[in-house]
Amino acid sequence: MKKFALSVIVLASSIGCSLPGHSGGKLIEVYFTDPLAGLPHMDKPSAQANGVDAALIALIDSAQKTIDAALYRLTYQPIITALQRACTRGISVRIVTDQSSVEEFSSEYNRLQSLPCLILKTDASADAREHFDHTMHHKFAIIDSSIIWTGSLNWADRELFFDANNALVIRDERIAQLFTTEFNEMFLKDRFGQQKYDGKVFTQLRTYAAGSATIGVYFTPSGAPQKIVRDAIRNAKKSIQIAMFYFTDDLIMAELAAAQARGVQIDAVWDFRGWERFEDSEIDDALHLGMGVVDALPGLVHNKFAVIDDTLVITGSTNWSDSGFFSNDENLLVIESSEIAAQFSRHFERLKRDALEYDRTPTLPPRVTVRHYNTQDVLARIEWRPHLGRPVDFYELCRARESFGPCERVYSQIPANHRYFIDESVQLGQRWLYRMRGSVDGQLTDWSNEFALTVQAPSCPIAGAREECDCDDTIDNDGDRSTDCDDLDCKAATKCLGPQWRENTRERVVVGLTAREALETHPERYLEKLVTTEFTVVTTTVSGSVIRVQSDRDFANHLSVIIFRSYEPRFRGLGIDPASFYTKKKIRVTGEFSQYQGQPQIIVRSPWQIELVP
Repeated sequence: MKKFALSVIVLASSIGCSLPGHSGGKLIEVYFTDPLAGLPHMDKPSAQANGVDAALIALIDSAQKTIDAALYRLTYQPIITALQRACTRGISVRIVTDQSSVEEFSSEYNRLQSLPCLILKTDASADAREHFDHTMHHKFAIIDSSIIWTGSLNWADRELFFDANNALVIRDERIAQLFTTEFNEMFLKDRFGQQKYDGKVFTQLRTYAAGSATIGVYFTPSGAPQKIVRDAIRNAKKSIQIAMFYFTDDLIMAELAAAQARGVQIDAVWDFRGWERFEDSEIDDALHLGMGVVDALPGLVHNKFAVIDDTLVITGSTNWSDSGFFSNDENLLVIESSEIAAQFSRHFERLKRDALEYDRTPTLPPRVTVRHYNTQDVLARIEWRPHLGRPVDFYELCRARESFGPCERVYSQIPANHRYFIDESVQLGQRWLYRMRGSVDGQLTDWSNEFALTVQAPSCPIAGAREECDCDDTIDNDGDRSTDCDDLDCKAATKCLGPQWRENTRERVVVGLTAREALETHPERYLEKLVTTEFTVVTTTVSGSVIRVQSDRDFANHLSVIIFRSYEPRFRGLGIDPASFYTKKKIRVTGEFSQYQGQPQIIVRSPWQIELVP
């Protein structure tokens, strides 16, 4: 069975040319949402969608026979209405989605399931959710077995109007067949996530000398997309531009650091919430090395793309993370075309210019976050993107009952370095609209966009408090020797207010090759840093849940590579038995250096972290 599908197809043209037998429409069409068009109040939905919604609905309306779609989320009502029109035309509609979306947006999915022509399946029927931590994260549709819609865009309101996203339409039956194979794995065979690991590699490699544009198609979970990204960075000659939501892959971070060290110009727009939300994010390291900025949108930079040397585009649904590459159902495209690269580059530059201008211009209205991950019961929590360059003197928050109506209450003198405020005085069950402005040299800025919320009934302990707060709670109610907001003291938890910035005062990536002896002799210099080293494997041992690839039989004092048995399918999927393959061979390994009970080790999660040295 299939582990991942790969296709490299050279198409007739990247833009504006048709395949033989194809009538109408460009071979590859690229779309970008434009949330910046709605600033400062985010009240211009048509401009913010930038034609993406119209293009998608027109594609659905053009279907003659079939629509097959794998969608992490589908809640935008005009799209559901377009699918209803497809039903009236007798179109067969099959959709596979992630169970968590169905549970979160039950009313929208109930309407979907009521359509007579539509069959909806989720990954809940498989054993995948029970045994594997994964997400059905695709965002693609196949129209009439010949046209593909894919990219970073979920089919939802906020994604269209508030987030930076990209989408592609590809009119090619060969590529459509690859996506159909992936769709059938999930819809027909009920195989999701790591269930696709079965010790075999399903590869299709085809080249069509028909023109200038080359498209590589990859599906996860597998190591192939991660390796493709690393190789593309490794082969970069001049420049790399990145727009990315989540970035937690330390191997890609190591490749970026190495590329920068050899003179490649690396620029990036990282999502602000993707940066501040995850402690294991590699964005801190990237910013420390001068690689780009964090975005300033009220929504997300939900893109997952890179432009390399002005000719190569990497895009799709895949975040650069362990789950994106090795757990989720994802797709990744590699497109070689200077014309398409130019379109992605223009979108990138627009996001970057906005972030830089916002941070150096405190007189611009603040931007209230419209996508909250840090929700808590009882509390009205309002988040915003602070000005990180030149700050305001203070922020002022308005609470109103109507959109841009009179302020029912005003909170002033909120410190400039805060990024959220908790309103403890709201009445439960009522809907409120919040907006804010800054004060600079005695002058107030224009109002920001609004954020609407309804405060839910209380529960204790407060949902999310463990991750979000660091309060002055002096009672260790739950006995874990921690006196933060993980306890049952709701009153103390609700008073949590202030900036929650993580500091990065050290460079975590060690560029170049580090001698094994240095790691063993001076481990304190390299702890928790990303290193690359080489050694000849003396022996490999298996003990319980661990495979230990050893540089010496005395592993207490000499470096070992640790492979947990839970990651073994990733190796076997490439035909590698990690318990024996590396023995007596010289290897180069990249990973985070650590010590366990004084034993020096590098934990490996991917076969691509280990290379054989000739």
